[in-house]
Amino acid sequence: MSKRFLNGDGWRARIGIVVPSVNTVMEPWAHRTVPSGVSVFASRMFIPPATTPEAFIEMDRTEGKSAIRQLSSVFPDVIAYGCTASSIVQGLNYDAHLRAEIEEAHQVPATTAAHAILTAAGTLGAATVSIVSPYSEEVDAAEHRYFESAGLKVRGGAHLGITDGFLLAEPEPAALYELGLKGCDARSDALIISCLNTRSHTVIAALEQALGKPVITSTQATLWHALRLAGIRDGVTGFGRLLERH
Repeated sequence: MSKRFLNGDGWRARIGIVVPSVNTVMEPWAHRTVPSGVSVFASRMFIPPATTPEAFIEMDRTEGKSAIRQLSSVFPDVIAYGCTASSIVQGLNYDAHLRAEIEEAHQVPATTAAHAILTAAGTLGAATVSIVSPYSEEVDAAEHRYFESAGLKVRGGAHLGITDGFLLAEPEPAALYELGLKGCDARSDALIISCLNTRSHTVIAALEQALGKPVITSTQATLWHALRLAGIRDGVTGFGRLLERH
């Protein structure tokens, strides 16, 4: 894909993010957070409310390529596949294949939420982690298996048991803060809070101060990795040491 430059919005970089149709969190937050001169463009993949592994797999099979193709028409500098659960229920090989497929088809760097989290953990030197999520028990368990298969040692965790994808955005910051405190094992190098439709970025700074260790979230890590792949190195304050220092 040949790069096309424009003056005005997005003159430094254009970030493309694919999200499930029920996601109300990632797009508006990313728009507010990116540095000056960077624009965010999103496309959506229809998914029914039920957050089952089968629903994520069907979304990828029937909607994913079309959504990515839509994004390619704005000539983004990077494409991020913004669904943590779709990767964790299908495994590391699926995630690697998806990224390679995007890069080959559209000649642009690609990341996924799960890959961004792993990259962030490596950047922060976190080999042992605790993982908390808003997901159902089934998806939360798949998440633990996914990150363990990637070489991380998972010491602790907690989940909210939400099974409606739209309602993943419902937990208030106070509830997410308590979830992080509850699920973080003291032996962990970092805390991971997953799901791009959860307002986890609102509690990163408070949890890092309380726990004395870095916090990685799906929202923050995906935006961080997309920015870095697009060549944007600006520090962004207010959302933890990953976006601010790395």
